[in-house]
Amino acid sequence: MLEGFLNAITYQSVAAEIGGVIIGIIFGAIPGLTATLGIALFVPVTFLMSPEHGMIMLGGIYSGGIFGGSISAILINIPGTPASIVTSWEGHAMARAGKAPFALALAAVSSGIGGILAAIAVLFLTPILSSFALSFGSPEYCALLIFSFTIVIVMLETPLASNLFGCFVGLLIVTIGIDPVIGTPRFTFGVVELYSGFNLVAVLIGFFCMSQAVVLALNSLKPDKGGEIIFDGKRPYGELLRVVPTRIFTYLRSAVTGVFLGILPALGPVETPFISYALEKRFNKRNEKFGKGSISGLIASETSISANVGGSLIPLISLGIPGSGAAAVFIGALTLHGLQPGPMLFANQPTLIYSFFWGFLILNIFMLFFGVFAARYCAFVLKIPKFVLATFVAVFSILGTFAIQNNMFDVFVMLGATAFALWFQALRISLLPVVMAVILGPLFEQQIAVLNTSYSSVGEVLQRPVAVVFLAVSVLMLGFRLVRGTSRRGMPEQTEV
Repeated sequence: MLEGFLNAITYQSVAAEIGGVIIGIIFGAIPGLTATLGIALFVPVTFLMSPEHGMIMLGGIYSGGIFGGSISAILINIPGTPASIVTSWEGHAMARAGKAPFALALAAVSSGIGGILAAIAVLFLTPILSSFALSFGSPEYCALLIFSFTIVIVMLETPLASNLFGCFVGLLIVTIGIDPVIGTPRFTFGVVELYSGFNLVAVLIGFFCMSQAVVLALNSLKPDKGGEIIFDGKRPYGELLRVVPTRIFTYLRSAVTGVFLGILPALGPVETPFISYALEKRFNKRNEKFGKGSISGLIASETSISANVGGSLIPLISLGIPGSGAAAVFIGALTLHGLQPGPMLFANQPTLIYSFFWGFLILNIFMLFFGVFAARYCAFVLKIPKFVLATFVAVFSILGTFAIQNNMFDVFVMLGATAFALWFQALRISLLPVVMAVILGPLFEQQIAVLNTSYSSVGEVLQRPVAVVFLAVSVLMLGFRLVRGTSRRGMPEQTEV
């Protein structure tokens, strides 16, 4: 752990921390760009860096991108990222009341505190979970992966059938290539480049980057309604010092909520602030007017979002299971560096992992101070035309994809993934089940193969209590979702009076 800390404070690590946070804040502050897009776009850049510095930079982009969305949410009531919707309710109300500097500073402090508390949780919880996972055999892994698929399918608000369809399509995609058991080609149609399957990062860039470039280009054709940026030169530091110490329980409650929901797949930064906001309204005793500039509401939103970022890294490092779309892109970056997320990564590369953990803690501290003192200067990015952003994202998507293996075939894969993502968006089908299946599918197939060769009957598998628990919870969750869906369809429609 000490060696990891010393690695995290070298000048290369500090440069990665600062650079990642600044890039992330800029991406997050621009409406239409997201933290996931920023991570996917800069994955090829990590080729030029050591694995730990690359991970630290991507962690900074992730955290900075989530916070950056609050800048446009507060100043012009347009969330820079979907996670900042709740922030816009309270932050923009403060801005209209002439408290834009205070709202930005409070959002920065809350994001920083949420990220710091989450980093501490990551530092201590991940080794425990990783050590526990080392005792897993193929039955436990298969049951855990089924649980992960189930929780994504069940927890998303999109229809259950569409979520199942997306998961099926993702698993179908990963069957393309060489069969890992018998070594014969599957669905390659004689195309030699398909023998190794689709490049994961090329697929993710198509899903999250190039598709967004197309959307930005289409939106640039629409008239821009514009909007006045509400800002003044008041210094909010004194008010911050008065407010922050009086909201300790709000910070702790929101951070715990964010970390817990981050560990669960499918409950990412988008859903977390709504849940934390609802809890804060339930337990708040200050008679604040939520939705009209509530300080506690803004703290709950921003703290829980940043805590969710850290929480999503816990299952990623310890189990190899992404807790969100951005965390899924992290797995692509790790695999490009020859690292397989999971308990063995923690066992084989402890210095690298602790370097990332300490770097994640330090970058959140930097984000706190940068947000307080410099967030106002990021407002200029709100004026960048959408067609310029679309061009930038498209060019870097193509160049980044080609740089993965210096292969034009990967560019064609990326373009195909873009068309696929746009098709799913048109059908209003979530991409998260597809992404989860594409990432976890190969591991699932591998563990199924081991299970078939090592266990001769279902009874032997059912003698493993951890596997039974995961399977039982999966069945209960799926049954609850089916019952809830049936009861909703059976309810009589209410007519307006």
